[in-house]
Amino acid sequence: MAEAAHALGRGALWSVLDNLAQQLLSFLVFLVLARLIAPQDFGLLAIAHLVVTFFRQTVLDAIVHPVARSATPTDAGYARAFSVCLLVSLLMATFMLVSASALARTYGQPELERVLTWMSPVVVFSGLAAVFETRLIRQMQFRPLAIRSIASVSLGGVAGVALAVQGMGVMALVVQQLITSGVGLALLLAQSSWWPQRVRPGTPWGNHLRDASHVSLTGLFGFLSSQGDTVLVSVLMGPYATGIYSFAKRLTSAIYLVIASSLIKLAIPAFAATRDQPGALQTRYLHLLGLTFFLMAPLLTGLSVLAPSLITVCFGPVWAAAVPVVALLSGMYLLLAFNQLNDYLFFATGASGLPLKRTLLQIALALSLGWLGASRGLVGISAGFFTAAVLVWPWGQWLANARMACGLTPWMHSVQAPALATLAMGLSVIALQASWPAGPWMLASCIALGAGVFLLAHRLAVRFSEEAHDALAELLRFGKTRSTGV
Repeated sequence: MAEAAHALGRGALWSVLDNLAQQLLSFLVFLVLARLIAPQDFGLLAIAHLVVTFFRQTVLDAIVHPVARSATPTDAGYARAFSVCLLVSLLMATFMLVSASALARTYGQPELERVLTWMSPVVVFSGLAAVFETRLIRQMQFRPLAIRSIASVSLGGVAGVALAVQGMGVMALVVQQLITSGVGLALLLAQSSWWPQRVRPGTPWGNHLRDASHVSLTGLFGFLSSQGDTVLVSVLMGPYATGIYSFAKRLTSAIYLVIASSLIKLAIPAFAATRDQPGALQTRYLHLLGLTFFLMAPLLTGLSVLAPSLITVCFGPVWAAAVPVVALLSGMYLLLAFNQLNDYLFFATGASGLPLKRTLLQIALALSLGWLGASRGLVGISAGFFTAAVLVWPWGQWLANARMACGLTPWMHSVQAPALATLAMGLSVIALQASWPAGPWMLASCIALGAGVFLLAHRLAVRFSEEAHDALAELLRFGKTRSTGV
């Protein structure tokens, strides 16, 4: 038992390291490339990446996940999945090649045809890597995955920057993607102790079709939920606006991916272990909720407040149009983190249908409001998606609280200290930013001031909350004593 717990902890550590290193390295590369490549080129790559992501989430995941989720996955099952992934990825890459010209004409961007053509091998690399990656995850072998991420992102980034310096534009981004996915596949193969054997004819596959269809449908909803805004921007506004929007999304989603994804890994075992203990489940949920708010709210708020200076100083004035989008997406990602926490609570307590209903409602509302707001440009579309998140979240939160028999007061108590501290931090940073010309020193000073104010204000808010709670308890005890005449 102790050995299993140690292996789980070691795996979780490598998983967090993988996620953190990948996001940090990707951001540093992006910081350099944004100075060298125009938003239009980033938009062209973003459109091609949407095609790759769609194939991966709706087709490849549907093939490998049913095998990995089975009670006793076998090498024969993985081998069958590998064979199907190989065949399907080749078909998808061929489809991408054949349809590249039509998609380029649809968008009115001739350059998009070349981007789609050269990005098609990424689909094949993803198909070949899918089973190896899933098998390692099932076996809790996160170390090879972390090494793969660090090396592939680093080598791809170096190549992309070198080509961007030479003025290669969008092709620098394409080569970066090719090298990152190609090196990642090569490292997976080199580190793997398993290789798919030849699949025997007549081996049954039909048992997995039902699971595969469910995973594919879930993947489609996940794609619309995570990429629907980018799809809408690309269709309605073209590559330049897509580049600006993807830039804003990259900045805000990095915070969500590093923090929320890591906390979700804690939520899964924490909720599963206390699903039959309402009091313990509520305590763990509120603790994770407060921790999520404590870590994400100040970072997203600081990013929103400092966006005008941060984007100009670090990335250049060409990206200034992303400033209002960053503020709206920051709020959306904070609510997304809450929704994800609630979804895993639903899964743990047997209400697995609620996350799908919440997702479908939010997708429909977000796409509708985004479409209506498109006349106001990027701000209108991002405001539509933010508004959808604001409207749907209270319903999901009410359902989550009901599952735990948790009232509004304990919920508010868990977030009030970081909320007050974030407000104090935001106001102090706004005041300093308004009195100091934009520049690196002002930016660094605002970050230092914001961090100090947040930590101090949080400590004071926690102390005040504890004293108020003790005073209220004493008052209630006094009232009870008087009413009983004791």
